[in-house]
Amino acid sequence: MYFGTMNQTQEKILKAVDVEIESLNKFRDSLDIRFAEAVELIAESQGKLILTGVGKSGDIAKKIASTMTSTGTRAIFLHPTDAMHGDAGIITSQDIVLAIGKSGESDELISLLPTIKAIGAKLISMTANAESRLAKESDILLLTPVWKEACPLHLAPTSSTTIALVAGDAMAMALMEIKNFKEDNFALYHPAGRLGKRLSLSIDDVMRHGNELPKVFPEDELNKVLEEITAKLVGATGVVDENEKLIGIITDFDLRKKLTKGGLTSSTKAKDIMNPDPVYFFSGRKAYDVLIEMEERKRPISVAPVISSENRFLGMISLHDLLQRGLK
Repeated sequence: MYFGTMNQTQEKILKAVDVEIESLNKFRDSLDIRFAEAVELIAESQGKLILTGVGKSGDIAKKIASTMTSTGTRAIFLHPTDAMHGDAGIITSQDIVLAIGKSGESDELISLLPTIKAIGAKLISMTANAESRLAKESDILLLTPVWKEACPLHLAPTSSTTIALVAGDAMAMALMEIKNFKEDNFALYHPAGRLGKRLSLSIDDVMRHGNELPKVFPEDELNKVLEEITAKLVGATGVVDENEKLIGIITDFDLRKKLTKGGLTSSTKAKDIMNPDPVYFFSGRKAYDVLIEMEERKRPISVAPVISSENRFLGMISLHDLLQRGLK
């Protein structure tokens, strides 16, 4: 089969992209106050937002529902067919239904309208057809006119679904700002993902502490220092006073440096080896911020103590442990 040259194929791809961009630009120019009215209605609602649609519009509705839910707006997707077989029971009079359909005449959507009205929920429609029954039955019409589908046959939903998706995303982002949805809220709803970890994990969640925390006293001799570093497997040990306050740190590097100078004997004490001015981090710092700081220092460090505001030695944080938690 003959496909043409690579340049011709690239032209076809760019043509489709350009059509969707142009369609989006024309949609942007046509945006009216009803989108703001819809956002404010959703923001003021005591109920939930229910998105519905069939086919490709249904897929877009699912994605918008997911985005809304993860950014502070209670939302679910309800398939119109399932709704007509009992799932409409999830709709209450306090809810808002956002129905998406390019033509606004899909049988499944139209069949659901009397039920929505009978329950007393508000109906927002997102359609390209202002004369459709869906549009006329709505409390708020969000018109999404399509200049041209990117499909060469003008049949496959392409520009139309892109416009609906962008419109839904824009509404979700506006709702985020209205609800004052912050990073901490986002982290709460995304605890398992990399982004959630970056926003929520503190060094206290990652650091070695308790029985895993390597520490010695200033008068402890070399054997004790070596035992502590070897047993705790972090490549360093803190040096603390009688009040558990940090006064220094001893790393593998410090030991090697002292050894090459012939300055180590069995009677060498921790205070003679330690670095009295180590890089340290305060408890409560975000783990991701600490990871970046450790990596981007002029002289990167692989391990550092964690202290309280009173200089109490609370933990030891290592670059390895931070990376193991999936922060990068």
